[in-house]
Amino acid sequence: MKSRQSVRASPLSYNIQINKRRLLRDLNAVSRIGIGDRGSVTRLVFSIKELRSRQFLIHQMRQIGLQIHIDRIGNIFGRLDGANAKAPALLVGSHLDTVIHGGKFDGTMGVIAALEAVRILKEQKLVLQSPVEVVCFVGEESSRFGYSTLGSSLVAGEIRAKDLAHAADAQGTKLEDILASMGIYRNNLRSMSRDPSTIRAYLELHIEQGPILEAKKKPIGIVTSIAAPTRFRVVLTGQADHSGTTPMEMRKDALVAASEFIVALEKICRRYSRMEKGRVVGTVGAISIEPGVINAIPGKAELSVDIRSIAAEAKRRVVRLVQARIREIARRRKIQVKILPLREEDPVPLDKWLIHLLKECCEMRNIAYEIMPSGAGHDAMQMAKVTPAGMLFIPSRRGISHSPLEWSEPEDICLGAQLLLDSVIRVANETT
Repeated sequence: MKSRQSVRASPLSYNIQINKRRLLRDLNAVSRIGIGDRGSVTRLVFSIKELRSRQFLIHQMRQIGLQIHIDRIGNIFGRLDGANAKAPALLVGSHLDTVIHGGKFDGTMGVIAALEAVRILKEQKLVLQSPVEVVCFVGEESSRFGYSTLGSSLVAGEIRAKDLAHAADAQGTKLEDILASMGIYRNNLRSMSRDPSTIRAYLELHIEQGPILEAKKKPIGIVTSIAAPTRFRVVLTGQADHSGTTPMEMRKDALVAASEFIVALEKICRRYSRMEKGRVVGTVGAISIEPGVINAIPGKAELSVDIRSIAAEAKRRVVRLVQARIREIARRRKIQVKILPLREEDPVPLDKWLIHLLKECCEMRNIAYEIMPSGAGHDAMQMAKVTPAGMLFIPSRRGISHSPLEWSEPEDICLGAQLLLDSVIRVANETT
């Protein structure tokens, strides 16, 4: 393995400041796309509003004069050449899609901060050794199809055909059908991947989406590893009957079985949430029942299950226990059960050299930081499989995210963007 020697930035490079007013202006402009009740933001992947947010980004990239490349699924790359145009590029960015009724900053902040960093490089006529590409990945959120980090997974060559089999939205639209409309099929998924030799590294700035930084009064988090999900659907099929004429002992109520399973999932995950190194969390995030009327026993229930940990073995153990439990419940209640896999991933460590570099960037500015794992998934977890990847966090008020109450202070956003710019300068000037 080649050793790395970083080029320490000159004091001049650390005097280069982001334009805070412009950064916040652009962030607010994107946040208005898809805005709803109580300030919530909804930009589901491939929706009109999500496409409008991507158009906004493309317009801003054109104004800067970046070379723009958009791949088949819609991932956007805005390139600023370096002194060596043929050198591998540093990718910097995140995503613009959101959950339903989400917040203003999740993903969006990382894209706009990357855009601002490149703007400053261009305005200051600072030519780095390597090219820098602002990237906006499509479909990081799993809210529509139950499938997360879609665009970055394709770029990293990490999508398996079988993972797409059960991915569909609430209206029954299959992810595979949407991909097919873009010319992306099971047999050519790998053609979307990018040659790792063209990528120097990947950097991402993100809100923490948790309470740790606020509790510890630290303005910056440096991420060491990213928890990975195991996701699946559970379909319970009993018997729909009249709610007034069917005796209690003769019922095959799919919703009651689902309720028992939800409680069991919580108990199992609570048992493992106390483990210091192998903490596991589990969530039933959506449930639908049929026929869904007040005077009929539910004959069918479908649940979405999300189990995560930064410890692969602990997560696998919990998944086995949870799936065994739902089968036992179904057997005892004499109803049918299907477990439909959506995604299976292992936790991902981030690059140690980049962690060290991010520490140095904080220390150059005398900024306190916390070394921490990420409990949420990010595009960085896919990019880390093909290139060195690093992440910076800024605090989230009360740890709230995926909610209209999601909030990060403007000064924290600007500080995170400044550190992102500092780290871009360092990494793009790295020599190997």
